[in-house]
Amino acid sequence: MRNLSRIIFINSANIPYSDDIYLDGNVHFIGTQGVGKSTLLRAILFFYNADTQRLGISVEKQNYTDYYFPYSNSYIVYEVATENGAFCILSFKSMNRVCYRFIHSPYRKEFFIDENRVAYSESDRVRAVLDQYGIEYSRIIYTYDEYRNILYGNSTSPEFSRYSLMESKQYQNIPRTIQNVLLNSKLDAEFIKKTIISSLNEDETAIDLNSYKEHLKNFETRLKDIEEFQKRETRKQAREITLLSQQTSKLQGGLVQNCRELVAAFRKAESILPQWKEKQDRTDADKGKLIRRKQELQDESRKRSDKLQEALAVLNNELQKALGKEKDYQNKNIEEIIERSAKKEEWKNRQVGLLEEQRILTSQYMEISTKYKSLIQALDEQWNKIHEAKIKQLDTLNNAYNERLEEARKEYQRFTDSLYQEFESLSQQLHPLKAEKLGELNAIDYQIKLCRKEVFFEEEQQELKTRIQNYANFHTERKNRIAQAQLIIKELTMTWEEEQQKQLKEKDLTLQKLQQEMLQLRPRIDELQAFLNNSKDTLQGWLKENKKGWEENIGKLCDESILWQRGLFPQITIEGGNSFYGISINLDSIHRPIKSIDDYIVEKENGEKRLEEITAAMQRQQTEREELQEQLKRKYQPQIKEQKAIISQIEYELEQLERQYQQDMLDLEEWKKKANEERNAKINRLENEQRKRVAELDGINSKLKNLNKEKTEKLDSLKLEWNKQQQALAAEKRTQAEVIGKEEKEEQRRISSIKTEYEADMQKELHSQGADTERLQDIANQLAQLEKELSFIKENATLVIEYQKDKRDLIDRIPGWQREHDEQKRLLQLERETLRVETSSLQEKIDLLNKEWEEAEENVRELQKNLEAYSKIPAYDWYKPHQDIFRSENTQTMQTTKTCMELIDELTRQANQFTQVQSKLRKEVNLFTGHFDEDNTFKFRVKFNEDWEYVRFADELHDFVEEHRIDEYIRRINNEHWDTFKRISMDTSMLTSSEDDIQDVIREINKGFATCNFVGVIQRIEMKVEESSNRVVNILREIQKYYHDYGYDLSPETNLFSSAKEQLVKEEAITLLRTFIKEIHAYRYDSIRLYDSFELRFRIVENGNDTGFIEKIANVGSEGTDILVKAMINIMLLNVFKEGASRKFKDFKLHCMMDEIGKLHPNNISGILKFANDRNIILINGSPTELNRDAYKHVYLLTKGTQNKTRIARLISDKQL
Repeated sequence: MRNLSRIIFINSANIPYSDDIYLDGNVHFIGTQGVGKSTLLRAILFFYNADTQRLGISVEKQNYTDYYFPYSNSYIVYEVATENGAFCILSFKSMNRVCYRFIHSPYRKEFFIDENRVAYSESDRVRAVLDQYGIEYSRIIYTYDEYRNILYGNSTSPEFSRYSLMESKQYQNIPRTIQNVLLNSKLDAEFIKKTIISSLNEDETAIDLNSYKEHLKNFETRLKDIEEFQKRETRKQAREITLLSQQTSKLQGGLVQNCRELVAAFRKAESILPQWKEKQDRTDADKGKLIRRKQELQDESRKRSDKLQEALAVLNNELQKALGKEKDYQNKNIEEIIERSAKKEEWKNRQVGLLEEQRILTSQYMEISTKYKSLIQALDEQWNKIHEAKIKQLDTLNNAYNERLEEARKEYQRFTDSLYQEFESLSQQLHPLKAEKLGELNAIDYQIKLCRKEVFFEEEQQELKTRIQNYANFHTERKNRIAQAQLIIKELTMTWEEEQQKQLKEKDLTLQKLQQEMLQLRPRIDELQAFLNNSKDTLQGWLKENKKGWEENIGKLCDESILWQRGLFPQITIEGGNSFYGISINLDSIHRPIKSIDDYIVEKENGEKRLEEITAAMQRQQTEREELQEQLKRKYQPQIKEQKAIISQIEYELEQLERQYQQDMLDLEEWKKKANEERNAKINRLENEQRKRVAELDGINSKLKNLNKEKTEKLDSLKLEWNKQQQALAAEKRTQAEVIGKEEKEEQRRISSIKTEYEADMQKELHSQGADTERLQDIANQLAQLEKELSFIKENATLVIEYQKDKRDLIDRIPGWQREHDEQKRLLQLERETLRVETSSLQEKIDLLNKEWEEAEENVRELQKNLEAYSKIPAYDWYKPHQDIFRSENTQTMQTTKTCMELIDELTRQANQFTQVQSKLRKEVNLFTGHFDEDNTFKFRVKFNEDWEYVRFADELHDFVEEHRIDEYIRRINNEHWDTFKRISMDTSMLTSSEDDIQDVIREINKGFATCNFVGVIQRIEMKVEESSNRVVNILREIQKYYHDYGYDLSPETNLFSSAKEQLVKEEAITLLRTFIKEIHAYRYDSIRLYDSFELRFRIVENGNDTGFIEKIANVGSEGTDILVKAMINIMLLNVFKEGASRKFKDFKLHCMMDEIGKLHPNNISGILKFANDRNIILINGSPTELNRDAYKHVYLLTKGTQNKTRIARLISDKQL
């Protein structure tokens, strides 16, 4: 018998090595908490479920792969016993997941561990060892699905068949139930229901409620709308609306006539207006030319005046600069300096002569002379350095003074020039500005007159008027296109319906016959089924089981009429043979057919077969019908859709056109309003500008009066400030120069004193030697005087050069600049006078043209008055309904003697009567549409803004009634809801099609419980299926039943809304749909699944206490009793799945792990072990202490050794150590 017989750990989890854990009988693992019991149990569970996520490992702990396979040489080997010998399954880690290899050999240590007792570090090394021993093995299995398929015999590869534990394609519930027992998951009805359903190996069937929500979302609206429309009051309102629409059309005729006459009056006035406007425009253009010419003269004169003023300012600046330089040099006595500098050469020659004379007089006394000359020369050199330093200081002082003075002068000159330019510019500007302001005042007077008659935004208004006139053509053309498309749709629809009716007639008759046959056949089949279900308890049932051939003897006599039949030749005979209670009867003359149970079974099977044929034929007919409908739909719907798209597009264009027309009318009124506002605003601006110009002119006169006074005061202030600045700079310079001069004089006195002493000593010494000391003293005095004069010339040499340059560039040009300045002033005055003469002449011509323009304007005014009245007609109520007349350019012109204003008054009077009728139409339309919501079934518009919308609705309603469109809506909605009933019935049938199979599974489980010896205090366990309490499921079943009973009454040929003879049937159909809609919206889930369609209940009898049928197994008795009950149910479930999974091969055993054995009474442990073993299920239990040692085949003690490693010791086993 096949079973998992042993598990071997090699460097796995905390187990270094263990190869003696045998699992071929009941096993008990003993050990305290944390010692490793769960580790062993999870490894065994992984053999069955190969699912790392369903081993009961909490998320905070290390995952299965990393915990059980921490090293490259970590392995778990499962040894499986079979009738042909054992094979192994090697599990190891590769690419961070568990992989497998099947080995066709029992476990041998040398396959995995070398002679040094070290496990091979790679699975490839294990494969090499297997090759050495000639052991067959499989390729690596990388996926858990493939491993499970191989283990449970569902592999498509023949080479894996020898490695299977069983042969099953429906094994999924085996590992699920095994893991449920170990992990102690809750055991309730929901779990068992789902487990049983999935064990049927069918795709999970579900009804999508969202699709029904979407399909039936407008059910109430459509029902209400159709019922509302069919009311007598509503139809009466529709007829009243049609009559009122006709009255408005008749009344409108008179308005149309007057509108056309108004157009004629307008065109008459419009035709003669341009002649006068042309003259007005021509005069306006000529006047504009003169105004522009006047402006051009003013602009050109202003440019020339600006240039003259700029030149005048430049001349004035240069002149002031030259005069300032001239005065500055006079203050420095430049003439005296030039005169003294002119004698420079004379003084140098005289100095040379005296030096030569001095040399001759002292040549005889060279030694004395040389000595003192050296001393004096040293003093001279010292003095020269001091003097040069002082000169440099004075030069620096002078340069700084000159720079500051020049800078101040330039600043003064800039202010002066700027002031001159400012006042000159103001003076030059004010006079032409005065003339300009006078001209502007005249221009403003003219512009005010022009503005009072100007048409503002004329281009925008004309563009809108043109566009408004074109709307009528566009509107008519698109209306014609819509009517044409609607006609095409109507023709296509009629053709479609005729062709569909013609082609479906035969199929509908066939379907009707099949439905009638089905309605007759189904009760007979149900009757036969009931008869067959009850036949086992009858005599005939007993005879069928115990008396073969009873139909040919007893069956023929079991009728009272047989007793009176002749020709039976009865005889007394010994009982046996063909005797009946010891009577032998000749039965050959009795020709009476006897229907046996087999005959009934055959009749039932034939009936079911015929029912299937009918169903198939109906489905085929329905499919062909739907295909035919779909074919016709594909043929006609695109054409209709195309025309509807055209209509939608044109209606959209019309809406856009109407919206644009309304907007254009509003815009035209807005432009007219803007024109009046602009005219008034412009006149106000011009008048404000006029007042402003008068004030500016007064200001100019005042400015001219005060200008010279202000100019003189500012120039005097600047000049005074300049003089103060000059004096301050000169005083500062004098103070610093005096300090330098004083220092120089002190040095000079000191050196002169020493020099005098040297000269006196030299005179004494020379005199003692006989020299002419008096002459030498005189020469020395003269040389000193010459040196002083030459020093003065040297000091003023730079000043003389600067003067000569400034004299040439500035001072000498003063007379010419003065003459040029006077000439520029004369030219400026001449320019102003010339401008005044020319502008005065032009203004006279402008005044003359103004008079001519006013004459033309008087003639235009009267025509514009009528045209203005005409332009305001869109504001009248009668305009909008007749706006096409005013837009169209093709309207035939009529002759009229009336003016526009007269016709407008007459139209207003006529419109009042029309308004009253139209008001009544609006009232009736609003009453009618009040019956319907905005999103009504018929797409009736329920909100209206304009009168034309009411009229359009009346026309559309007339078409709706005349074309009997309500019938099309009823037919279409009937079809949809018939399809809904059919679909619900089919969905519900599919959902509940597995109910019999589920009942079979429950019966098998109950049968197993009924024939078993219960464990301990448990006396009885039973399960049963009850009807679902799910409200959605119940309404689905009701609709399914209703469809079966009245399916034909809901076919497209019947009316869901107005059937007289089956009114109650129809009301029930509507009620069912309403209930269905209510329930699916109240239901919190989006679908109904198979496990929602029934309820599962448990019944436990324990110690005489009967729980009755309950939903959950909890608190049946003690905690141990709860565990015992759950374990028995799980074992029974596992047994049912085991038996059903492998029908060809049943010689195998499974394991069931329990980690709560310590909570069971010792007596119950033996009982649960036997309960499982009787069903070829081996139990593996774990507990902290040893219980019922003799009840187990293998008992292992788990302890912790060094380094927290788990040690496993065998306490009991039939295996040799």
